[in-house]
Amino acid sequence: NFDDNTSHFTIEFENDILFFQTDHYYTAGVAFSYTNKKLKNTPAQLISRPKNQGDVTFSGFGIEHRMFTPSSIFNPNRISNDRPYSAYLMLTNFSVLVSPIQHLKISNEIGIGVIGPAALGEQIQTGVHNLINYEVPFGWDNQIRNAVVLDYQFRIEKGLFGNWTANHIIPFGELRVGTLINQINFGLLFKAGNANKGLGNYSSIKNTDHHLTWEIVFEAKIEEVFYDATLRGGLFNGDEKGRALTLDVVVREQFQWRTGINLYYHGFFVRVMAISRTKQFDAGRRHGYGSINFGFAF
Repeated sequence: NFDDNTSHFTIEFENDILFFQTDHYYTAGVAFSYTNKKLKNTPAQLISRPKNQGDVTFSGFGIEHRMFTPSSIFNPNRISNDRPYSAYLMLTNFSVLVSPIQHLKISNEIGIGVIGPAALGEQIQTGVHNLINYEVPFGWDNQIRNAVVLDYQFRIEKGLFGNWTANHIIPFGELRVGTLINQINFGLLFKAGNANKGLGNYSSIKNTDHHLTWEIVFEAKIEEVFYDATLRGGLFNGDEKGRALTLDVVVREQFQWRTGINLYYHGFFVRVMAISRTKQFDAGRRHGYGSINFGFAF
């Protein structure tokens, strides 16, 4: 079946205007990743290793780019009490450990990159807007300055009670630390579909190559945010020109919801998600964006 393949390649696009007709805050992102079951001893894999017979591991590498803008991209001046312009570019190594017997999934991701002009946010957004014949942004001169990004993310999902509940209603916890974002999250994931995909990308269903497998997903989580460089600038180099927000206006407790559908067919998959989150700073407002993943296994 799909998950018996050795390698996966995925392209992810995230954008707010396609789903919610807005063009501010987290405005766009793109990521490419390659996953291979045969990769062993990558840095991310060293953190979690199989302990039980039947455990499944994946590991891979990726590159991602994310862009953030204030409520108006047509003002050339810094907008007071608004999200600053920022973008980051990061190389990642990730791993996934799935234990179907324990209904357990552990994910790790290590990233290194840069936030600021070196991430080419201005050039990429301007180029895309020119390509689609849309007005170009004016305010990138006010973006957060360059800083090194070191990032670590950890997520654990643990199904509880009986098999049906453990595969469909899954509590999870997340930790993110480094120079980009420091936060801890707790939430609940609900999944249902015409085949039991279990936890994550692992499937125990056989002989489904020529059948469409679908899965609806809903996830809600609370986030306790301690630092966010996309709002406040580099963790160690500050922001001498007042481009970033001050600590007192950043909202510590934030909420996020996402819902969508995953489709799998003969080694190909499409995942479509709509994400909505509460305000991240005092003068901000609720924001939504969409995510589309395309991929194939080989």
